Amino acid sequence: MRLLRDEAPQSVNRRLGTRFWIFPQPPFIPGYEQPDRVWLSIPPDEIGPGPSDATMYVVDPLFETRPYGLDRLPPFDGAGHPPVRPGPDRHFDSISPDSREFLPVHAYACVHFVLQIWQSYVGRPIRWFFDQTFPRLEIVARVNWDNAQAGYGFLELGVSDTDGIRRPYALNFDTIAHEVGHLILLSETGVPTSLSRGADFFVFSEAFSDIVSLISFLHFDTAIGRLLRRTRGNLLLYNELNRFAETSPETQVRLASNFRRMSEVTREVHDRALPFIGAIFDTIVELYHRELVQRGCADRRLLDVDLRELAQLDFDRFRAATADAFQTRPLIFELALTAARDAVGQALAASLGALDPNTLRLDQAASAVVAAASGATAEVLEINFEWREIIGRR
Repeated sequence: MRLLRDEAPQSVNRRLGTRFWIFPQPPFIPGYEQPDRVWLSIPPDEIGPGPSDATMYVVDPLFETRPYGLDRLPPFDGAGHPPVRPGPDRHFDSISPDSREFLPVHAYACVHFVLQIWQSYVGRPIRWFFDQTFPRLEIVARVNWDNAQAGYGFLELGVSDTDGIRRPYALNFDTIAHEVGHLILLSETGVPTSLSRGADFFVFSEAFSDIVSLISFLHFDTAIGRLLRRTRGNLLLYNELNRFAETSPETQVRLASNFRRMSEVTREVHDRALPFIGAIFDTIVELYHRELVQRGCADRRLLDVDLRELAQLDFDRFRAATADAFQTRPLIFELALTAARDAVGQALAASLGALDPNTLRLDQAASAVVAAASGATAEVLEINFEWREIIGRR
């Protein structure tokens, strides 16, 4: 899909879809103060006020409301702000990112954007797991809660409160994409009927949702360009940044770049998810390296680097491994990263149909991802899952 930042709106054929603004990272993150213009693959005449369409709609409560729970489910029945309408051209990129009306528009755009990415990987429309009860997902743009959650028929976005600064999760693509990941997983595997709190399904759900966020983030041209410029095309440097615990604006990338094995994690669900996330991230990086070497854009020694042993590396030795080529051939680097991203995304999406949520174990999930891949992708995935101690050596 093509993400346009500065193209003149009037020059584009309406049949391409509908224009929105999305912040790839929250606007308070340095380097992400301006949103990206994106095209959603839905015609303007299929989007109603709210925004809303046949699969989802947004409500924006007028007063503070408490989150949904077992005793309270959609539809929202309180007073709300008027549904946001598009501009005269039927697109939504005329809504100012500084306005109150932008919150529901941004939330809708993020959900739809992530959904269309993963539908393309699955190869067909994704039907919500709750569609027998609620035909559409209800997106609540703002609730009185320092959190966000997705559940049976809804996705709710609260407001973070850090040091007295309140920031709506409706502007946080990472958070929204993660919650949509939970909805996609349940829609593709089905809902487990009886699980203990420590079951691997919950661990996989957290891992899958974080990977959905990471891979979806890498669908922004500006995000890929910024990441590659920061590293001069050498993603090993991102592991270096993570190793020294330095602050990085690309939060999804820093989360994914970790060195945890299953023997080193606690029983906490998010901690137990880190090895799976790390194996996926390492696979993307290694496939990216292979593509660069094949195209003559990187030193072949890059393929000899063990991403799990980076603490032992002299980073100065590898800092120039891609710098010269990136200076003259940056487009090749972008193509290599998107190819690696899509190879892993497609394998992950294709694996979901083989999973039983009631009996799922992490090793089964990993093996399903490997089986859904082919060639170099399957080979690298298997090696990385083995090193993370998720699957045994064969």
